[in-house]
Amino acid sequence: MAALERGLHVLNEKPIATSFEDCERMVSLAEAKGAIFMSLPFDLHPVFLAASEFVNERYIGKITGAEAQLSLPGPWRDNWYYTKSIAHGGAVLDCAAYPISRLVGLLGPAVSVMAEVNTLIPNRIVGDGKKVRSDVDDNVTIILQFAGGQHAVIRSLWGMAFKQNNTIIYGRKGTIAINDSGYPLIVQTAEPMPNAEQVHWRGQEDCYIPRGEIAKQTNESVIAHFVHCLRTGKQPIQSGKQQLHVHEIMFGAYRSAESGERYSLTTTFTPWAKLDPLLFDTRSEYV
Repeated sequence: MAALERGLHVLNEKPIATSFEDCERMVSLAEAKGAIFMSLPFDLHPVFLAASEFVNERYIGKITGAEAQLSLPGPWRDNWYYTKSIAHGGAVLDCAAYPISRLVGLLGPAVSVMAEVNTLIPNRIVGDGKKVRSDVDDNVTIILQFAGGQHAVIRSLWGMAFKQNNTIIYGRKGTIAINDSGYPLIVQTAEPMPNAEQVHWRGQEDCYIPRGEIAKQTNESVIAHFVHCLRTGKQPIQSGKQQLHVHEIMFGAYRSAESGERYSLTTTFTPWAKLDPLLFDTRSEYV
């Protein structure tokens, strides 16, 4: 916040801040000061960029839903991660940011969020064998609703025996899966795919790893993208408004879980990927 007040450029870890109000202030300050503001997560790796090329009716038909998660055993250290008075939150702030970011990056802004959030394991044995008392959220289920009525389910659980960090976009005619079942990217489609390796995925045929599309994407690191923004004066592709939307979903999940009610989102952004609005229209004709 202090850096932005001075007009300095900022590369920010996630979360942007530990309250939505502070997130809003930081994004507004960056705009007012003309500062470059880049907030993580950074999703623009070749697999993600390639996946965005197939979010269209040709390959998967109308969008019908999605799911994504980042779940793991939990932070292995016996430190402040498990103390709410210091961390201000658990799995929502630490992990859910990633699947939320991927989903809105591929599908655009959502309109509402509902969530269940609790502390499933208050007495924990962490990675080094030490015992920890935890009062942060470690069990999170979020339902996003998009303007067309599609639902996306997001999970973050600090209670699994392994790490799961995948994203699946469902269409009426096909599916896109990122980092699922041992594959970097799967497109399940009846549409022939050049420069792709045909595989079986979850027992399904007509599944492809689009290696040609992955190979042609720019492979840019977080720092390289930030430096590019500094040199050109351009804001990051994942804009401050996009990341503010991600964070409103996160804090909206807390509010929904506390109130037991749907939280209507107030933020929006212009997607960097070209999304045809008709892709979400499942009601105007037979599909």
